[in-house]
Amino acid sequence: MEQAERLQKLPTYIFLTQDKLKVEARKKGANLIDLGLGSPDHTPPKEVIDAMVEALRDPMNHRYPSFDGSEEFKQAAIHWVKKQYNVHINDDEIVPLIGSKEGLVHLQLAYLNPGDTTLVPMPAYPAHFRGAILCGAEAIVLPTTERTGYLPNLKIIDESIAKKAKMLFLSYPTNPTGATVPKEFFEEAIAFAKKYDILLVHDFAYAELYFDGQKPISILSIPGAKEVAIEFHTMSKTFGMAGWRCGYAIGNKKYIESLRSIKTNLDYGLFTAIQIAAVKAFQTDPSYIDNVRARYQRRRDVVLEELAKLGYQNVQKPKGAMYVWFPIPKGFNSYDWMVFLIEKAQVVLSPGIAFGELGEGYARISLIEPEDRLREAFARMKKAGVRYG
Repeated sequence: MEQAERLQKLPTYIFLTQDKLKVEARKKGANLIDLGLGSPDHTPPKEVIDAMVEALRDPMNHRYPSFDGSEEFKQAAIHWVKKQYNVHINDDEIVPLIGSKEGLVHLQLAYLNPGDTTLVPMPAYPAHFRGAILCGAEAIVLPTTERTGYLPNLKIIDESIAKKAKMLFLSYPTNPTGATVPKEFFEEAIAFAKKYDILLVHDFAYAELYFDGQKPISILSIPGAKEVAIEFHTMSKTFGMAGWRCGYAIGNKKYIESLRSIKTNLDYGLFTAIQIAAVKAFQTDPSYIDNVRARYQRRRDVVLEELAKLGYQNVQKPKGAMYVWFPIPKGFNSYDWMVFLIEKAQVVLSPGIAFGELGEGYARISLIEPEDRLREAFARMKKAGVRYG
């Protein structure tokens, strides 16, 4: 019995391979410093956990949830995006998700047929391009580099490609590069999507993780965006709720309805107790997020300082997200360097190839450990002989 072609065509999922390497290393007694997955180490606010515990005691919350989500959750999310990003959303322009990754892939299942194409800036979060493969479609790579601020050049896309494309993926702040985007680029992207009748998808997972006071903007805050765009939000990074799998999509009513329609055939919606706790998260005192943001900024600065000591003098300072993206030493590909660090330094980083072919030659550090552990990771790397250049 063979797997379906959609699975056979998928490239190796590096993070699954990485997990196996970590298990093997720990069996051998390794004390790993794991800076691989972007799994936040801050816990949800106490009042959110308390709300979850209380909700778990109510027998009604253990029944099937509503397909469409509770009215309380949706209204809390609507109020949140209005307060935080000046985006006005109606009741029929939002759908809860079992994590934003789920929604990103399901949206592609809702719109892509075999032979269709999408446009994906790269390096990219894997779900942006792997979803197309699962649909039998093709993700056309839009190269981005440090020189361009990791922005794709929409002006050089051949018109024949633009006319055929059904989706354009954007995500700022980006995973893995930590780049942000000026308002003018969003305006250009919206005009591009309107011109070629393209569904514009913005993955806003790191909306609240930004540095140096430079708050990123929602694409839906741009006039006219809602005509062509849908935006994905998550509770994972902002509120430390990654394992809870809670997110939501907002935007164009037609796109939201299509996403809701495919979800009704694949799941029963978001666990009611999680929705109740999420409402409490939206009401959390702003100081909680301020503290989370400040913690990540301190860690970013430590990593940049330690990289400089290893010879990485000109690493681009990330403006958002929770990562530092940097070139690996010569003589390695990114996968082999990941293996080298696990075996020789007991340090885990993410290889650039995990974020598409244009990520090769780079690695991503997740800022998910305290400063002393980050410094220890670099001490181990130095002892193992790591030096750039």
